Amino acid sequence: MVRLTDSQTGKSEPVTTSIGRRVRVAYPSRSLRAAIIADTFRRVAGRHHLTVTVHHLPYRAQVADAAGYGRYNMPLPAAGQPDGAIDLYFGEDGDEGPRARVHVLHPAAVVDAAPRRPVPHPEDPLALRLVLLSLAADEPLRADRAGYHGAADATAVLAELRARTATCAESPSAPMPAEAIAPIHAALDADLDTRTAIRLLVELARDEKVAPGARFEALAHVDRFLALDLSRDVGRAGP
Repeated sequence: MVRLTDSQTGKSEPVTTSIGRRVRVAYPSRSLRAAIIADTFRRVAGRHHLTVTVHHLPYRAQVADAAGYGRYNMPLPAAGQPDGAIDLYFGEDGDEGPRARVHVLHPAAVVDAAPRRPVPHPEDPLALRLVLLSLAADEPLRADRAGYHGAADATAVLAELRARTATCAESPSAPMPAEAIAPIHAALDADLDTRTAIRLLVELARDEKVAPGARFEALAHVDRFLALDLSRDVGRAGP
C-alpha cells in the first residue's frame, strides 16, 4: 500500500482509485521536479499492482519534446484529457488544476540567483534526477551561475553507484538481502520518501558484508523505482 500526505488536510492517506486499480495522476507541465515525482509514483505504484496514467497540465493532444522526457527516463505523459477525475495531483500549492482526492505538495520552484542566465545542467541528466529525488519534500531546488546545488555531489554518487553495480555484477547472483530492501520499500511507500531510499541504497551499495551478487540484485531492483540507470556500465570493459 502506498500512502501519501494530503497537503490540504495534513493527513497521510492510502492511495485509492476512482475506477478499478487505475490511478490518474496530473502535474504542471512547467515543473521537471513534479514530472519526476509523478514518474516515481508510477513506478512505485506498479509494485502494488496499480496502473498509473500520467497527464500534465495544461492537457495537450500531442507532446513535441519526446527526447526531453527520455533524457530523464520518463515516458511521455498521456495525450489529451483524462477519461475521468484526477486521483492525484503533484505540484506546488496554488497551482491551478483539477480537484484531486489527494493533493500532494512537492515544491518545485527553482530559486535562481542569476535568472537572466541559463543555469548549467549536469552532463548526465540523470544526475539532476538524483538531485531532485534527494531533496526533502519541502526543500526547494536552488541554482546559481555554477549550476544546481548538489549536482556535483550527485554526479559523483551516481558514478560510484554505477561502478559498484558493474563490479557486483561480475559475481554469482544471490538473493536480495530482505533486511536491507524492506526499509527501502517502506520509505518509498510512505510519502515517496526518495531521500531516505537513496541514502539507504548508497549504504547498501557500500556494505561489504553483503555478498556482491546479492548487492547487484538489490541495486538493480531498487533502480526500477528510481530510474537512474545503475546497470548502465555492466559488462563494459574497464579502462
